Amino acid sequence: MDSDSFLEMARFEENHWWFCGRRKILDYFLKKIKLKKNAKILEIGCGTGSNLKMLKNYGLVSAMEPSEDAINYLRKKNLTEINFSKGKCPEDINFEDKFDLICMFDVLEHIDEDSETLLKTIKGLKNNGRLFITVPAYQWLWSQHDINLMHKRRYNSNTLKNLIKNFDIKIEHITYFNTILFPLALLDRIAQKIIKNNSKNNKFPNYFLNIFFKIIFNFEKILLKFFYFPFGLSLLLIIKKV
Repeated sequence: MDSDSFLEMARFEENHWWFCGRRKILDYFLKKIKLKKNAKILEIGCGTGSNLKMLKNYGLVSAMEPSEDAINYLRKKNLTEINFSKGKCPEDINFEDKFDLICMFDVLEHIDEDSETLLKTIKGLKNNGRLFITVPAYQWLWSQHDINLMHKRRYNSNTLKNLIKNFDIKIEHITYFNTILFPLALLDRIAQKIIKNNSKNNKFPNYFLNIFFKIIFNFEKILLKFFYFPFGLSLLLIIKKV
């Protein structure tokens, strides 16, 4: 992928309602973690770097990404204080340094060996360090959308918990999100299966629709202050190494 393609993708992730809404929810939970000053943070699968600016507010950030082209693109941006490394999961997870926080935002579903990846990642945490994960929810929602995004699977709370049940960890937070728009997404998935739509479906939405969805998604951050969602299009998990 050339630099223009990465620039286009970065702009997409910077402005699309889903990425904007997810960042606000991630930021809310990062505040709840209350990391120490200058905490060591790693993002695995940083992509175009749309989360790195947010993560920099909470500590010293490193990033691991399997794409050499993505790393070259990120190094050209004003991100010189971030340490980038090339690596795949799980084979390249063998950290000499330990981290206070490791983040995998919609990454685990792309990896064949998800259990091994989690085991190695948790070993890379300091004692009392956290692993922060988001994944797409419900295998029964599998559609062409997942195929286009090269997903291996979707998860629910039980399948995600089962992956970590034998690890020395404590679950601090687990909730579904992107819940309010769940009915619309469900109808869209049903429509895709009926008409057998194989298109990429990654076009930027209408300006006003994008704003409307942003408002709805942002409202979920407020609701999460009072309760966690029992269902949704995505699933969030924060675990603490003990």
